[in-house]
Amino acid sequence: MSDDGVVAAGAPQEGEAALTPEGIAADSVRIEEEQRSQRTESPGRSVIGSAILVSSGTLLSRLLGLVRDVMMAAVFGFSRQMDVFILAFTIPNLFRKLFGEGALSSATIPVLTRYRIRGDMDATRRLLGTLSALLAIGLSAITVIVLAVTWLLPARMFGDAAKFVEFREYLTILLPYVVFICLAALQAGTLNCWNRFALPGLMPAVANAIWIVPLIFIAASPMRNDPHTAALWMSASVLVSGIVQWGLQLIPLSRLKLLTPPRLALREPGIRETFKAMAPMLFSLAVFQINTFMDQVLAEVLIPGDGAVSSYSYASRLFQFPLGLVGVALGTAMFPLMSRFAARNELEKLTASLLNSSRLIAFIAFPAALGLAALSYPITHLLFGGSHGGPEFVGRSARVAALLCISLPVVSLISLLTKTFYAMRDYRTPTRIALLAVVVNVAANVILLQTPLLESGLALGTAISGLMNLGLLAWVLRKRLKGTVMESMRAAAIPPSSERLAQPLTPSTLRGIPVSIVRSALVSCVMAGGAWLVQERLYLAFGLAGRTSRIVSVGCGVLAGVVIYTGLSILLRAQEVQQILNLRKRRPG
Repeated sequence: MSDDGVVAAGAPQEGEAALTPEGIAADSVRIEEEQRSQRTESPGRSVIGSAILVSSGTLLSRLLGLVRDVMMAAVFGFSRQMDVFILAFTIPNLFRKLFGEGALSSATIPVLTRYRIRGDMDATRRLLGTLSALLAIGLSAITVIVLAVTWLLPARMFGDAAKFVEFREYLTILLPYVVFICLAALQAGTLNCWNRFALPGLMPAVANAIWIVPLIFIAASPMRNDPHTAALWMSASVLVSGIVQWGLQLIPLSRLKLLTPPRLALREPGIRETFKAMAPMLFSLAVFQINTFMDQVLAEVLIPGDGAVSSYSYASRLFQFPLGLVGVALGTAMFPLMSRFAARNELEKLTASLLNSSRLIAFIAFPAALGLAALSYPITHLLFGGSHGGPEFVGRSARVAALLCISLPVVSLISLLTKTFYAMRDYRTPTRIALLAVVVNVAANVILLQTPLLESGLALGTAISGLMNLGLLAWVLRKRLKGTVMESMRAAAIPPSSERLAQPLTPSTLRGIPVSIVRSALVSCVMAGGAWLVQERLYLAFGLAGRTSRIVSVGCGVLAGVVIYTGLSILLRAQEVQQILNLRKRRPG
């Protein structure tokens, strides 16, 4: 304690863990998820209800993102400019996910939370000012170096020199976006620490809206026939979206008296610890982001002609939509609960919640995956088959979407199992397994991209590496949690405040989990067949044609799938239906 009675920001309080890189890394995900649960969990709300609320919170951004991609397909189609723009945008997007939404946020939030608890506003402003300065300097340097290398490389070194020239022009406009969007991510994490969630939560939707505005202008102007100029305008809109997100969040920071000019208070304890904690997180995130970039580069290099990168990108958007609303949402909502069980060493409850959540994911993910796969062509044709979308590329993109969606249950379960490791404070095991999966994925992609599958080989490679990833995660967890199933079955009761998904397992419920998963898969197959049949009959048998008819037929196919799956699940007395119907019930007590 200092002479004036104020506790130093770097000194741990009584009963509080020291501020070390290990402590930050261990607490980062827990604190982020607990803050998110403050937004989504009201007293008595179940985990399933929290998952739906998390999904609802991302729905606006997802919908606007889908509108953005549909408009981009209408303007650019499966063109060379679209391929080059996607490749160029992947680079700043990689840095955004590494330094903005990823490692920096995860490492900074625990430190800021502790600073806030200690009430030392001067130290907090020093920390924020220094982090902002270091982030701006570091990312500006990266931007200058990358652009310098890009402009110094002769275009003739590349197979398609004209493409590289366009890539260089787009990247020059796009790359400074990294500085602003990462500063905006730091601002959002700070506001979340002060329980300000509304504005940061709207930022992705604001960004998508800013993208959509110039697309509307381009579509209605002669620029529609000049895709290179249109792509330059799109690049500028991305940069503007980053600046706007950074600027808007300055207002609430100023009101909280946290707005501070950049400074370099390098002796502030939280600075050194934050950057040390970032190192292992950066490695873990880089594995996934570099793999994504390599997928697109391989598609560009190994598949002749234009359109392969666009085809995969459009299909990936369809895949990300249900993934964010199913697997990621439930894993996010389950994480705080599993963390509490692991912290109290109640591994039997952790096991029960994991198995019950897996059953619930299968109940939701199987129909989403098989239904979207069955309707992949009509949906792709409806969304991306405009005047610039030829039937060949629509068909290729639909095949990618179908193969990606088949892996939806696998990817959703990987998300849940990874969260389970995080709850047990084990960050190394899922990273090591993911690194091995990336090696398998790249090897499979190199082989499959050179077959008639073309860019569909990327989706098949994702499924193969995903199955291996899931198998290894499940195998390691089975060894870690060995015996906990029996402990759960011996549990006589569980506290009234506990979640339904953590109820003790009984012999009948344990046997019912694989039965439930198989039932969900079989009912989903029936549903997918029925949805496809309804859509196809409406589109062909009654002479329907054109975009309006495609909207009607796809809409009726989706509605038929929902009715079939829900009806059969109720008829077969699926336990998951009752859980979803009861999600607004209060917990007893």
